[in-house]
Amino acid sequence: MLNEVNCDMRLHNRIMVFLLTLILIVVGPMGSFAASPDKPSGPAKKKIKLDTAVTASPDKREGLSAEDLGFSQSDIKSDPQFQKDLEARSDMLRIHQTLGLITAVPMTTEYVLGLVTAGNVANGSSDTNLHATLGIATTGLYITTAMFAILAPKPKGLKATGASEFHQVLSWIHMPLMILTPLVGDMANDRIANHQPVGDLGTIHFVMATTLLASYLTSITVMTF
Repeated sequence: MLNEVNCDMRLHNRIMVFLLTLILIVVGPMGSFAASPDKPSGPAKKKIKLDTAVTASPDKREGLSAEDLGFSQSDIKSDPQFQKDLEARSDMLRIHQTLGLITAVPMTTEYVLGLVTAGNVANGSSDTNLHATLGIATTGLYITTAMFAILAPKPKGLKATGASEFHQVLSWIHMPLMILTPLVGDMANDRIANHQPVGDLGTIHFVMATTLLASYLTSITVMTF
């Protein structure tokens, strides 16, 4: 009976990993171009408060500026939709940043749990369900976080600079690893469940997970501090 339950859990986890991987493949490339916040190329634009009229003085402002969000003063005057897009982008990118910080918690926990699970497996255990389930939950939260950046209104002609550019480059590291790491882990789990040697899969999974966590934490750090 226990073997049947474990088999069902592995099947369920595999289905979830497949679905989450499919979502990441579809939305992933778009997410790297929606990293928060971006800055436009060309001359610097005046910065304004997000919570006041668009003609407010730039001397006192809070939160993200129009420049941070990729808009200029000319956009305000020429496009009546500007203020709505500005507020929507600001709100969505703030949620993106908040969820990014929240995602770091289960991702770090998953990494530590992975080390513990690897030790238990080395001592003869074949129970990896908790590690696999938390991994799926972390991937789901990661996708939710990315979606707020992907769907945020974004003007044409943006070019990431400084910390934003570095944040975008790092996304090309942790985004594919968020797809590949669970897949390699699932392959290792199959071998563990069938009492077969894990071989190099364990090492590969560890290296990928370490790179994923390091690149992700660095990514959110450069945009937070």
